[in-house]
Order: sequence, then C-alpha cells, then structure tokens
Amino acid sequence: MTDGPLAMHNAQFSAKGMLLRYASTRAGLLYTRLVVGFGTVLLLALIFGPYWAAVSYGIYAVVDILEAFYLRSIPRRLEAGAPLGRHRALSALFAGADALSVCSFAIVPLLAGHTDGAEHVVLAEPFFAICIILGASISAALDYSHHPSSAALRLLIFALLPLGMVANIYVNNQGHGPDLQLLAAGLLWFYIALIWFLVYVQKRHQNSMRSLRSQALQRQALEDAYMRLFDQKQEARRLAMIAEHANDGVMLIGRDGIVRWVNDGFVRLTGYSFDEIVGANPGALLNSTATDPATLRVIEEGRKKGEPFRAELINKRKDGREIWIETNQVPVFDDSGRIEVYIAVERDVTAAKEYERNLEEARIAAEEGGRIKEEFLATMSHEFRTPMNGVIGMAQMLQASELTEDQRLYTDTILSSSRALLALINDVLDLSRMNAAGVSLFNVDFDLHACVRDTGLLLQTQARDKGLTLAVEIAPEVPVWVTGDDRRLRQILMNLVGNAVKFTPSGRVTVRVGAETTAAGVALTIAVEDTGIGIAADKLDHIFERFSQADNAISRRYGGTGLGLSISRGLAQAMGGDISVTSTLGQGACFTLRLTLAAAEAPTPEAARSEAPLETPCDLSALQGLRLLVAEDNRVNRLLISKFLADAPVDLRFARNGAEAEELAQSHRPQVILMDMSMPEVNGLEATRRIRRLDIAQPFIAALTANVDEASRQACLEVGMDAFLCKPLARQELLSLLLRFAETARVTERS
Repeated sequence: MTDGPLAMHNAQFSAKGMLLRYASTRAGLLYTRLVVGFGTVLLLALIFGPYWAAVSYGIYAVVDILEAFYLRSIPRRLEAGAPLGRHRALSALFAGADALSVCSFAIVPLLAGHTDGAEHVVLAEPFFAICIILGASISAALDYSHHPSSAALRLLIFALLPLGMVANIYVNNQGHGPDLQLLAAGLLWFYIALIWFLVYVQKRHQNSMRSLRSQALQRQALEDAYMRLFDQKQEARRLAMIAEHANDGVMLIGRDGIVRWVNDGFVRLTGYSFDEIVGANPGALLNSTATDPATLRVIEEGRKKGEPFRAELINKRKDGREIWIETNQVPVFDDSGRIEVYIAVERDVTAAKEYERNLEEARIAAEEGGRIKEEFLATMSHEFRTPMNGVIGMAQMLQASELTEDQRLYTDTILSSSRALLALINDVLDLSRMNAAGVSLFNVDFDLHACVRDTGLLLQTQARDKGLTLAVEIAPEVPVWVTGDDRRLRQILMNLVGNAVKFTPSGRVTVRVGAETTAAGVALTIAVEDTGIGIAADKLDHIFERFSQADNAISRRYGGTGLGLSISRGLAQAMGGDISVTSTLGQGACFTLRLTLAAAEAPTPEAARSEAPLETPCDLSALQGLRLLVAEDNRVNRLLISKFLADAPVDLRFARNGAEAEELAQSHRPQVILMDMSMPEVNGLEATRRIRRLDIAQPFIAALTANVDEASRQACLEVGMDAFLCKPLARQELLSLLLRFAETARVTERS
C-alpha cells in the first residue's frame, strides 16, 4: 500500500519530508521572530541609541522575510520537479545569512563604542553577545534533526562570534585587563553545554523516530491483516456464489489432489455422478490419452507453485466421448499461508475449438486466395498495358505524320478504340483490387482548387467537341490546401464529370464546389450538374450497381461498362464520404460527392515549384546534350520511345535488363534514367538500389512501368526513384518529364 501508515512515516522522515517540515516550521515562526527581534532592538536603542539598533534590525528583518518567502515556495518548487539537493543547499545559505543577521544584534555594543574609560575594559560585550545568540543556538540545535547542514552552519557562526569578540578585547588591551583564561574557560563550557544539548536533542529525535516507526509498522501490519481477511471473505463469498449458480462445472480439489466436492454442472459435464467423482483423482478419472503432455505439466507446475492458472485439455466423459475442457484453477490459502483447497471452474469448449480450427483454415485459404488474386491482377495489369503502350504510342506517332483523310480516320479510330479498351481495363482492374484487398489510400497535402480545375481542363476538349459548356465554380470559402488522396479524388471527378459530358447531348455541365469547416476538418461538397438525358426515378437505386446502366439502349448508344459509378462510390466510401444522385428523366442529373478532408498549410514556394504539374513542352532545345538511359526489355516499347524522342537533341541509350542498366550507369553516366520495373535477370527495383550505391553523380530515375497499383508506386519511391510514369505513356508526358529534370540535372552535375 502506497498510502499506508508505514509509507506515511517513511515519507515524513525522508530527506524531502524533513526539508518540508523544516521549511514549514521556520516560515510559520516568521512573525514571532520579528516581534522578538523588535523587542530586542527597542532595548538596544534605549542603551546605545537608535541608529545601530535600527540598522541591525533592518538587516535581520530583510533576511528573515526573504528566507520565509523562499521556504514557503519550496513545496511548490519540489512538486514542479526541482532537485532536492539544490533547495537543501539554498535553504542552508539562507540559514547562514539569518545567523549573521542575528549576530548583528550582538555586535551593536562594539559598533556603538561602549567603554567606561580608556583603561577600564567593559566585558559586557561578550556576555551580551552570548545571551543574544544563546536562544538562536538552542533553536538551531533543535533544527539539526530536520536540516543538519542548515543547523551546523548557524551553530558555527554563533560559536565564532563570542570567540572573535574575546580575541578583539585581548588585542585592543594588549594582553592586559580581565582574566582571559577564566573568560576562555567560560566560553569552553558554553560550547560544551551547547554540544551536549545538541547530542541530547539528536538522541531524543532518534528515539522518537524509532518509536513512531514501530507504531507505524504495527498499524501497517493491522491494516494488512484486515485487508487480507476482508479479501478472503470476499473471495469466499464470490466462490460460493459461483459454485451455487454457475452452469459451468465447479470442483474443489484438496492439497493431495483428491476431489472434495463438485456441483451439478460438473456432473452434467462429465457424466459421472457426485459419488463417483468425490474422493477420486480428477486426472486419473478424466484425462484422455490425446491430452498434450505439456498441458499436464502446466497444471502440475501451477499446483506446485500455488498460483492461479488456466489450461485447455482433452477430457474423456463417462460415455467415452472426448471433449475439450477449459479449466481455470485458483488456490485458497488458510491462515498459515498453506493451500487449503483448489477451486477449479471447467467449461466445455469443444464447439469453440472446432470453430477456431475451421476459422483458421478459412483464414489461410482466404489469404492464399487473396495473394494469388493480387499476383494475377499485377500480372494482368502488366501484360495488358505493355502491348497497349505500343498500340497507343505508335498510333500517336502515326497521327502526328502527314496522312490522307482516310488514313487519319483509321488512325483516330485506332486511338479511340485503344483508349476505350484501356479505360475498360482500368475499371476492371480497379474493381478487382477493391474486391481483393480493399482500397489503398495515401494522404498528401494538395491544391484542391487545382485538382478540380485540372479535371475540367482535361475534359474541356471533349465537351467543346460536343458543343457543351463545361464550367467550374469554386465557392470563396473552399480552402486551397487540404490533406487527402488527391489521386483518388481526381479519379472520382473524372468519372463523374466524364459521365456528365458523355450523357449530355446539348447544354452545359457545371461543377460546383462548396465547403464548411467542422471539428473533423473541411466538409467538402462537389456537385456535378448536367442538362443531359437524366435518369428515371425507378433506376436511381440501381445506378451505382456494378455493370449496371439505367437502360440497355443507353448502353448501346453511349457505350460504357457501368463500372465507373460503382468504383467512384467505393472510393468515396473508402475515403469516409459518399456519392448521392438526384435526377429527372429528360432534364439532367446532379451527382453530389460529400467528403471530409483535413486542412493543410500552403507549401513553401520551393515545394510548390517541385510539385507543379507537368507543363506542355514547347522548346526542346533545353534537352540539348541530355544523357538519357532507358532500361526496357520490350522491343516495341524501346522503338516507341526512340520515335517519341526522334526530334529531341538527347544522347539516348537503351538497356535490356537491370544488370545492363547498372553497367551503362557507370560507363555512360546518364543524367536521367527511365527504369522499367519488370525486366529479366535484374528487375528495375534492384537495379535502382545498385545504382544508388554507385560512387557517381546520381541521376534522376523515373519508373516507367505497366504496374500502376499504389504498392508498385510506393516500392519505386522507397528504393530511391524520383518519379513514377505509367504505361501507356504519352509523348507529351515524357517530354515534360525530361524538360523538368534537364536543368536540375545539369546544375547537380556542375556542383
């Protein structure tokens, strides 16, 4: 017990407790000391005049008041964590100053020149000094047990004062005058009496401490005995209630391991009658050969140590059926501390064990299935995107060449079909990932206004081609910088705004953004309104279902798989929000995204520049002499990149695997490396690790991969890559990346 009598006694007589008692006593007697000092100064003023009496009292009062204020602050300072030793030292210094101020009273006769004649020396000064310091010396001796260093310093000062005064008389009278031997003997007996009193007080204090400690020990023993008795009574009462009302089996086992008593629940559990169980050894009667020997050792060790224990074992009922039993056994001790009986509470957990086994098998199967599905999705993503990169890239290059009207029509059809196929692949893979492993979210600080406006800009051309007005309206209260997954938010907006443009033959599409600050963050509302074909009321409940369109005719006319809204709502819910819809058939629809994001601080100008979106390149001369290494095992992709950069003034090299990329990084010293993740021999991640360990001017490394999942992105960044490009890759995106890295690469190389 931390607050028992013994603990209170130890705290009272500890170094901290003694200091606090000393401080409390000294500070509490301040006014008494001031009154006594004032009476003394009045007497001195009558004898020697007011000047030196007032000076000595002023010194005494100032020192005493300062000491009292400091002593009163010690408890608060110690509670704040100040070191105890510092306050013991400071209080001792204050005590020394107080002793010197008391001595100022004693030397007033010397300062006032109290003599009866030139030859007759007045010996009242040392006598007066001894009388003044006598009471203070007794007080210091009484304080010795509480604060030894403080008391010792005061006693030393008081002892030196009369000795100094006698020495002064001897020097001033050149060895003549009173019997100095007798005066010295008197001082000696004064010191002996003071020391004897100090020793006496200390012995009394030690005797008192021993007596108080003995009393505290007795009170502590009584309290402990009472608590043990109370706990035993409470435990006995609880056990009696359990034995009387429990459905589980309850058994009392003696020190010899023999059953003393069982309840009806135990009889039902084992099938044995009361008379068959009582007087028998429970292990010999019930244990099955299938019981784990280690469990039996746990039970034996628990019994030997006399400690409560829990175990699960297999018991055999009277009818021969084996059941799993959970046993909780608690010892009950007699007054001498010996185990009187063990109380065993036993429960049939056979069904729980079977369920646990089935659950574990299901968990292992689910984890294996999820792992296989994730591997399949990653493989399919890579295998789909790799050929699509070649198809779309070459179609873009063909589109940029001089074509006849029919050839341009064919090229545009290839690009349109390829992009539609890529969108379908993205939707199916996103949906599969959400089913397999949920949605991975990565929160970053991003520009919300730019995120919404960029979505509008990306779809502006598509809207303009249909003769639609696409407007973005952001309310003034919407913060610019927030924290969230901007990539997922862009994906949701692209789906919602893209659908609005697709299903609106004429009129306008409006994106309205509003926000409200709450305790949880920024409550964001983004409404996408259109004047399109609308949705029938009976279809609104199904519009977010997978592979669902409002009408089969709509699917045939406008295309699409019906996955976009399902994926968008899944992403919104994963981010803690939701999407709702209101619509009237033939009058348009309004999809509303509600989402709560955290507010963020605006980045520094340097960070804002580093996070700026890629701009459309216009002047490729900035790439003059840029050393570029492309690590890509696919021949079509290598050809595509060489065509993309045919008119760019770069020094281009290719590596067919990670090992070759590492060799070229040492010999060619590229400034920028485009690194594919999946390559033979050494993959892109391992190649990046090796390049980062090379003693060369480190290049900028950008991942160029068909693995578009967030785990792949994170893996690339963790090994030291600077950017992440997904296949299919657009020429404009590649040139923008190179322009962004080119100047920085040259500055880094020069430094």
